[in-house]
Amino acid sequence: MSAPTVTTRRCPPGAAPLAAVDDLQVTAVGERVEVIAAVPVRPDDPNLCGHFPGFPVFPGVFVIEALAQAVDIALRGTGRPRLRLCAVEAVRFLAPLLPPDRLTLDIVATADGPDRWAVVASGRRDDGTVTVTMRARFDGADLVDATGTASDPSGSPTVTGGGLGHHQVRAILPQRYPLLLVDRVRGLAPGDRIEAVKTVTATEPCYRALTDDAPPGDYAYPASLLVESLGQTAALLWLAGSDSPVGDEHVLMFVGARNFSFDGVAYPGDVLRHVVHLERVIADTAFATGETYVGDRRIARVGTLMAARRPRTALTATAGAETATSGTVGVPTSRDSSRPGVPPASSNLRWKG
Repeated sequence: MSAPTVTTRRCPPGAAPLAAVDDLQVTAVGERVEVIAAVPVRPDDPNLCGHFPGFPVFPGVFVIEALAQAVDIALRGTGRPRLRLCAVEAVRFLAPLLPPDRLTLDIVATADGPDRWAVVASGRRDDGTVTVTMRARFDGADLVDATGTASDPSGSPTVTGGGLGHHQVRAILPQRYPLLLVDRVRGLAPGDRIEAVKTVTATEPCYRALTDDAPPGDYAYPASLLVESLGQTAALLWLAGSDSPVGDEHVLMFVGARNFSFDGVAYPGDVLRHVVHLERVIADTAFATGETYVGDRRIARVGTLMAARRPRTALTATAGAETATSGTVGVPTSRDSSRPGVPPASSNLRWKG
């Protein structure tokens, strides 16, 4: 048996609720690989605040997450897709994990075809108590449909054309968590129109401070975030058809709107569907109109939405003067729309800060 290889990797591969594995010891013998994974139960893990309040317990599903991360880190081939957990054949939780416990997973993986593995594992606490046993299967085939073009049955306006997966949205928009508010583009005609969606979930930061006795109306999705999501959709439409996308030297800013109305509200579980039309682009300023739907119900619309691409240096140079100037910056009219004013930083929603 060869000597073990020790791997330290706190950052999990792909999307993950936590970095579950502190370090690995990997020993390979033929088509059989033995892995020892250390899984800390951290008292400051933000997930434990909600599982459960006042009595934190490490979720059993996070033990499965730790297995998935350990197997992927230990067994994924160079240049190969992420190893996917494709089946949990059996799992049994025998004892709880409470902070500051530490779980050790003993994993045995056996090759079951090209990029396929059959895995058995058991976990134990530092006091020797066995906490879990598992049997699972992993597959290295990449089954991701990156763009997805799900049809919309609502009967309201639908944009035709190709869509964008979330990784493509991230490649275009500068926003990041928690203010990246477009999940996917269903249809895109660059320079013309776009349809994008954003799912409202109960775990978003805007709901964090709500107490259990909050009235139902308090769960209405904030209008400000709805405007930001619609604005980001408009930005995607503009930038996808632009020869000069926003780089590190520029900032994309929301500089004004006219005739913005809200006809309804959205709640956790709803899917916001934005339909935006690009009206015109003058120099580094774009003008768009749009509507937001939940199913076939329109909940918001904007007559004109204005965005501008500004050099960072110009904004820095004028920040002091703008701060010292009293009064408000007016929304440009059609006569001066080629030179819209830039509101002070304290009074505008910026698409990149």
